[in-house]
Amino acid sequence: MTLLVAAVEGNNVWMVADTAITGGSVDLRDREHQLKVIPSRDGRALFGFAGEPVNGARLIEQAASMPAGQDAVNFLLRSHRENPSVDFAYAYVDHTVPHLIRISEGEALEMPTLHLGLPDAFGHFQRIRHDAGVNPVPDAVSIFFTGSRATEPVPNGLNTAITSMLRLFAERSERDVGGWPVAYHLTAEGAFLCGYVYSVSDPILTKIGPGSILPHGTAEAGGFGLSVTELGRGDGAVVYWHQQPGGSVFRRINEGYEVLKFDGTPSQFKERASAAVGQPIEILFNDQPAGSPESVTVMRDERGVPSMVLARHGDALSFSVLNVGATFRSRATVNLRGTDKDKPGGLLSTDRVTITLSADKSTATVNMVTDKKPTTRIELTASELDAVLAVLGEARAVMRDKVTCKTPEVRGTRELMILDPMWRTNSQIHPSLNGIILRLRHPGFGWLTFLLPHHEARSLGNWLAQNSQAEPSSDQASRET
Repeated sequence: MTLLVAAVEGNNVWMVADTAITGGSVDLRDREHQLKVIPSRDGRALFGFAGEPVNGARLIEQAASMPAGQDAVNFLLRSHRENPSVDFAYAYVDHTVPHLIRISEGEALEMPTLHLGLPDAFGHFQRIRHDAGVNPVPDAVSIFFTGSRATEPVPNGLNTAITSMLRLFAERSERDVGGWPVAYHLTAEGAFLCGYVYSVSDPILTKIGPGSILPHGTAEAGGFGLSVTELGRGDGAVVYWHQQPGGSVFRRINEGYEVLKFDGTPSQFKERASAAVGQPIEILFNDQPAGSPESVTVMRDERGVPSMVLARHGDALSFSVLNVGATFRSRATVNLRGTDKDKPGGLLSTDRVTITLSADKSTATVNMVTDKKPTTRIELTASELDAVLAVLGEARAVMRDKVTCKTPEVRGTRELMILDPMWRTNSQIHPSLNGIILRLRHPGFGWLTFLLPHHEARSLGNWLAQNSQAEPSSDQASRET
């Protein structure tokens, strides 16, 4: 049985379905899972089905070779009438206008939202989706991250649908839907797999102190870890279960998808899978020494209180917990693009501005947005962007609403940490300047210059000296080695 949910959200269409094969006699090379949502071969449309799995998978693969539009709708409607045990969902974008079509009960209807499959499971899904509670696991930390290769962010509705589907599998005693959710969103750029990681630690918060690294959960103590990522660009999906340990690569071939299974730790899985498929494999777990992170983000809860720290190590993430005594929920946005030098830089955005980096990261295209529509577009080199940042900083400094003197404690605020910044100092450079010049290099904002009065410089120096960890002497290092 199946549960598939889809919706139009803004200029996007998203679709998510379970992957378990349950009930009946199924002969798909003894597969445990079946992809029930797939992109078209040209990446311009999405197809999904519910019902009899063999015909459903075969028919959406046939439709996936067709151009987006009415011909595909007609084919799916005809196929549904010939195979009434299979219903279809179809999505495409026509001149930036999204379309979502439900093909069921002998007709094809365009609608803003739809679901296919078990009505009872959908009712359960809806109750979970509208539940505003945090639903924590006692003394444990639950982590959920999503992302895709699209320049547009994953729609909020799709994020909620994935987490609701994951909870549905755990709560539903009937076990008639399950597996792992496969999710896509469709934009004017094309169809993109929504990758995600869902992890639940063991109940350890009473045993660790603030700032401790959060270890992966264990099957023995009830931990859980699932990573779903895209294979290449539209080549399939990679699924890894941390507690097995191992997973599968769903690689797209002419007839559909072949499933390759590999056991092992995250590093073993990536090595074995990469060798078998001949291309890099990415999963969002890591079992190797992390070393120095590439970036660090302080995550704050609903009250603005620091709750967790997220460190990025290439395509893997690690977390430390700051709040070990109270229930909290926090969120963060992390740009994972650019870890591969051959990938475009991707997109950074706010409600009013989007910035897209060129493939070689030599220029940034700035789009000013009004009423969610781009109104001004300008391409800047690095030096030109430096000049714009300087002017914006000067304007911000003289605005009536001053930058707060407190550290960020606003709900939803991201605090990005610059690791090991370069610094320079100067003594007095002008008789009117009574203090020490301190310059810090920020990779985004350039060199920032500060004048520290002598008493502040002494206070800062004393604090740093008292709180810094002494490096081992050469004698100590040799003895330890």
